[in-house]
Amino acid sequence: MNLFTQTVAHVYSKLLNLYPRRFQEEFAEEMQVVFNDSLNEAIKDGIAPLILICLRELGGLPFNILQEFRHEFERKEINMTTVEKVDPRSTNDDRASRWNALFGTLPFALFGIASIMAKLDLPVHGAYPYLAFFAIVLPGLLIGIVKGVPRWTYSYLGWSLVFASWWSNMGTAGLKIFGFQINYWTWQIWPPLLAIIGVALLWTRSLRPLRVLILNIWQDWSLLSLAMYTFVGWMALLYDENHHPYLFAFMTASTLVVSGGAWLFLRERRTRKRIVALLSSCAAIAVIGTISEATWDWRAYYGLPPQPPVAWYVSALRVILMLAIWGAILFWPVLVGLARRKQSRDGLVK
Repeated sequence: MNLFTQTVAHVYSKLLNLYPRRFQEEFAEEMQVVFNDSLNEAIKDGIAPLILICLRELGGLPFNILQEFRHEFERKEINMTTVEKVDPRSTNDDRASRWNALFGTLPFALFGIASIMAKLDLPVHGAYPYLAFFAIVLPGLLIGIVKGVPRWTYSYLGWSLVFASWWSNMGTAGLKIFGFQINYWTWQIWPPLLAIIGVALLWTRSLRPLRVLILNIWQDWSLLSLAMYTFVGWMALLYDENHHPYLFAFMTASTLVVSGGAWLFLRERRTRKRIVALLSSCAAIAVIGTISEATWDWRAYYGLPPQPPVAWYVSALRVILMLAIWGAILFWPVLVGLARRKQSRDGLVK
């Protein structure tokens, strides 16, 4: 081989790495040998046959790669369907290890810490703690997708979506990132999240993680409740426009309660106990919020006329109403479980 054919052969070997891994292991070496032999034969007949060989092999390569990825995806779809029919396992009896539970609880604790830091008089823009939180959550989501979507992945998925939705209408006057000033956020917060999902799919070279993400929810609807619980955590930990003299104590307590609910959820085996963990956390959050509101006269803080005393039963009704709203947010996914149960019964009848 001369320098030109060696270069072409080297480029071809690198392009073979774009094929699915299983295809590479089975055919890449043989394809490289055949291509090298074709180059050696063509160069004997002159430059024109050599160019034709290169155009034929390299020109058809993109189509062949896409075709093999389609075949690989179809093969995985068939395998997954077979597994579902033969062994329709549910994740209801799974229990996260302590480390996995800690990893799944981490976003809740970090958002609480970010909210506390945003309230402090720091020499940096108040948006930085929240953006740092987002920068930590996104790699966690990537790891979860690549690792096959374990249960704690739904914690990172929920926080990523909640944060991106919240930040899509956020004013950050004077904020500079890498020298660029961003005074208002709209679509700019979404590309990093979409990029992480894209990287995860490229890493796994399959759409299987998306299917597993949905299949897990179909098998265990409480995973979707965990994702929805991130919205409750966001509402509970934000403490927007709250200037209570003991604000940081309330924020710390709320962070511990919200994080504790996620921890217990991930550590419990049974769906019923997971529900109790989230509901108990919501009840504690509602109580903390009620105490915070009752012990701080926000009207006096803003120079507004005083409000008449609120009867205890009115406060109790507010807590109940708050729990009802949060319960609806958390547990509408039970409809998924009911649909799955109905499908199972219909299958048995048939």
